[in-house]
Amino acid sequence: MTKLSWEPRRFGNHYCSPACGAGCTTAAFDEATKAADALAVSLGDGWKPRVWENLGWHYSAVSTCGRWKVYPSFWNGKVEGYHALLGDADSLGGRWIKRGATPQEAIENTRNTARKDIGHFMELLDMAKNA
Repeated sequence: MTKLSWEPRRFGNHYCSPACGAGCTTAAFDEATKAADALAVSLGDGWKPRVWENLGWHYSAVSTCGRWKVYPSFWNGKVEGYHALLGDADSLGGRWIKRGATPQEAIENTRNTARKDIGHFMELLDMAKNA
């Protein structure tokens, strides 16, 4: 049995990995690349675009430290907000995730939740110290 490649290949109007099989298009790749670049630029210095294939082309922006990820949220094919994830640098996910109407709002909501949780954990640690 031959193992299928996840390396995208161009053929005609398509740009898709043989293992994907979704018939991803070059236009969709170009659109995701452009949107990823715009998202990273909107977040300012310290952000880089990320584009990947998974039954279609998808995008996000990742902080240079790798701990922050910002993804668009789609509804009926249109961006309807963003999710920001905060967690380990080597993870595609995050320990904290919140939504916002803008990428900046999603980051701020995630940051506020993380601070609240960390404050709560610090209180628990302080209680254990006095027990």
